[in-house]
Amino acid sequence: MGIKWLLPAAALALAACGVAGQPRSAAYPRPSPSPTAASIPSPSAGLLVIASGLPGIQQVNAPPASQATVSIVDAVGQVRAKTSFEPPPAPRIGNAGPLLQSPVRAAAGAAYYADKTGSVRRLAPDGTISPVAKFPLTNAQQELAYAVSPDGAHLIAIVLSTPPLHDPPPQSLADPLYQEGAHWTLRLETADAGGPTTTTLERDLGTSFPRPTLIAGWDDRGPVASVNSALGAQSVPASTRFFGDAIVHLAPDGSRAEQLGGAGCVAVDEISNGTVVCAADTPPQLNVKSSSGAVLWQAGLPAGASYASPWLSPDGGTIALQGFTVTAHGATPAAAAEIPLGWLDNSTIVEATAVGDLSLYEAAGGRKLRDLGLSGVFAGKT
Repeated sequence: MGIKWLLPAAALALAACGVAGQPRSAAYPRPSPSPTAASIPSPSAGLLVIASGLPGIQQVNAPPASQATVSIVDAVGQVRAKTSFEPPPAPRIGNAGPLLQSPVRAAAGAAYYADKTGSVRRLAPDGTISPVAKFPLTNAQQELAYAVSPDGAHLIAIVLSTPPLHDPPPQSLADPLYQEGAHWTLRLETADAGGPTTTTLERDLGTSFPRPTLIAGWDDRGPVASVNSALGAQSVPASTRFFGDAIVHLAPDGSRAEQLGGAGCVAVDEISNGTVVCAADTPPQLNVKSSSGAVLWQAGLPAGASYASPWLSPDGGTIALQGFTVTAHGATPAAAAEIPLGWLDNSTIVEATAVGDLSLYEAAGGRKLRDLGLSGVFAGKT
């Protein structure tokens, strides 16, 4: 392709352990003062990309639908553009819910979404839909993980294929799920927006259940991948972005650079400049580190607090968790019943109820600013 997104280093890693799930509840009172007009974000504060009906384990428990939806919404809840699509499949992986990367991405002033065939399309705020790339999916036992560069010019994807399902289907957990002796495979593909797809790596992963490397996003330096990724879980994991025990930058040929956050960092969130939140060996504590591993600040969490699915503010100064926000100076109670899904800006958090009803909250003080009037998961700001 002639594209060098980052400097490659070691070979693509494909085995080790994953991140375990963590509790989600927190017992903090919910503040209730009325917000002032000046504190409520205006439509110019940014556009949110909202997805609903997606398969797999999500932070909110709204059930998946046969048709998923992607919407571009302003900060007062006005829908600027919306479309429905059939999402990529959720492969059967055993007695667990599948952990899937979202088929909806936010980049370059638009929303991107991948359908059940692996076709990626771009939804613009004016409602225009245009084809971008295709990472072919040919059966329901394939998992797609892809990302779009911040400028919308490049895409990268990994397609993971399970062995064929056993025939006849298993009748109990003791029965085989897959055909005996059949192999797992992995395919790495790249594309320029509007151009052809190039397969840059194909790997036979053998017959054992793998812990693969999967695309998980794209920051200012290049594509980000989750190494040694768990494929399923029985509860919401510690991170709903990264399902492995490390994240790395991945080159188009599958080679990878150093681990973000340094050796030993189990990354549970990352912002665009490479700053990461690392789960500490002895919770409840989170460490905020630079991409190279320098400790920027540490968060000691209150006893009994949930430290699952943290979200780091765009400026790297605040972490939002269920029931509180935390900075280097300590924790502040927030909306205990709401689940943070990300940041609109450095002072505004996008949160949801357990069934996905979305609202905006003030980070400092935890005041509710506005119901957005729709439900789903926050896929990013564009």
